[in-house]
Amino acid sequence: METTKLKSEFEQQIKDANERIAKSEAELVRLKEYRTKLQGGLETIALLEEGVSEEETPSQPEVSPEAVALQ
Repeated sequence: METTKLKSEFEQQIKDANERIAKSEAELVRLKEYRTKLQGGLETIALLEEGVSEEETPSQPEVSPEAVALQ
């Protein structure tokens, strides 16, 4: 195989590899953004659950010292 043909094939392979790398990097960015959105969803659910547990727990009315003295 002559060197010019071999050089041309290598250059094409480098070009193809660079294109695949660029696509993979773009996909990685999309996946990281998706992961961030999922984490935000989990944090939102945790906050909602926290709010529900506070609502389910009956709150104790505050008793003033005067009311205690009257009892």
